[in-house]
Order: sequence, then structure tokens, then C-alpha cells
Amino acid sequence: MRKTRFIAMVLVVALMLVGAGYAAWSDQVFLKTTVRTGNFDMEITKAGLRTGDNDEQNYAHNPPWSSYDWTHSGEIDIVNGNSVEVEFLDLYPGGVVHVDMTTTNKGTIPARLKSIDVEFTGGNEELFKKLLSAVSWKADITGDNIQDTYGHVNELKFLYGVERTLEVETIAQLNDRNIVIEPGGWLSFDSSEDSEQDNCIRFMLNPNAGNEFQNQSCRFKVTFNWEQWSTTPGVDNRGTYGGDGDFGGSNY
Repeated sequence: MRKTRFIAMVLVVALMLVGAGYAAWSDQVFLKTTVRTGNFDMEITKAGLRTGDNDEQNYAHNPPWSSYDWTHSGEIDIVNGNSVEVEFLDLYPGGVVHVDMTTTNKGTIPARLKSIDVEFTGGNEELFKKLLSAVSWKADITGDNIQDTYGHVNELKFLYGVERTLEVETIAQLNDRNIVIEPGGWLSFDSSEDSEQDNCIRFMLNPNAGNEFQNQSCRFKVTFNWEQWSTTPGVDNRGTYGGDGDFGGSNY
């Protein structure tokens, strides 16, 4: 009996030393995530060529595009959605050909035109150096297929050398306006019959080109380099976003 009492007393003392205990319920909450990256896809969706053969279109504008009268249709083809191959026929001093081209944002990420490169690739290089260009562009920045803005580099200047109308002046205009093309939007060097613009990309052979340029040809490549709208997406870029102004970004 004494042994039983001793054991009971030990248990009571032990419980007193331990104190009160509580059951702690617990649960776990999981955040299951799937990361899907977007795609960056600027695709040439339209390309055309206007020459002296397009009399009805030429004279539908005021003033008429009479400088096209004696140039003749060549060939223009979209290759793999990201390049256009063009051939001009029967160009002459002062003669003009007119290239239409539209690039559409087929991806999920807003884009801006980073640069334009013009590169001589073969034939008569001196003929290439005699080529002039002028540019009109228009843009749908919001992706609703409605033109939002446009601009012109109307003065014909050399493709080659310091002026480089396509490379320098066009990019300068786009950057000055901070043009960003949202998904579904487009940048177009295109002047359809009902367009208010009087040209898109015009190419002219310098009027002072001499007889030595008869029966000559040259090849050159124009590359349009696109990039995502911000190259520093880890900071708040709302103040520099050139889309529709409805960008809901925030500080990180």
C-alpha cells in the first residue's frame, strides 16, 4: 500500500512541475503556381509595291504621285513572316517606287522599334549610294485596329551615308513620341487609297545619276529590329510607357 501511495505522490508532484498543457492545432496552406512565359512576335502582315503602273492610285491623291509614271512593277514577297524581298524594275533618274509594309504585334508583349539597318548586299555599290528615300509611318498602338498616330520624313535623303533617312530619322521620330505597339497593334509604312498620308517608304534614284548607271542593278537589305517595350522591367516604367496610357504598373 505504501508503495502505491508513493507512486501516486510522485505522479502528483510530476504533474505540478509540468504545469498546464494545451493542444496546438495546425494546418498547411499551399500556393500552387504555374509560370507561363509570353511570346514576342512581330510579324510582317502586309507588303505591296507601287510604281508608274498604278496610275489610278497615283492620281487619286492630291498632288498626284506623277513621279512614278515611268517606273514599272517589280516583285515583292513576304518570306517567313519576318522579311520582305523586293525587286525594282526600270528605275531611272528621278523615278520613284513606293513600298507598303505593315508589321503587326502577334505576340503578347508590347514592342518598340529599336533600330533600322540598311545594308548593301551586292551589285553596283555606286548605284546603291545614289538611292534616296523618304518615309511616312502610321501606328495602331492600342491593338484595336484603328490608327492612333502618324508621322513623316518627307524630304528625300540618301539611304547611304550620314543622312540615312530610314535608320536615323524614322527611329528618332518614333523615340521622340515613345511609340509602343501593344499586342494586336501595328506599325505601318503603308499608304492605301483612302489614307491621308501621301507616301510610305519612297525610293528614288538621284536625279543627277549619269548614263553610267543605265542597265545596272544593286541589292540591299533593310532590317527592322524590335524589342520588348522596356528593357528594365524591374522598375516602375509607367512614366515612359508609350502605349495607350492605361498601363497599370506599380513599384516593385
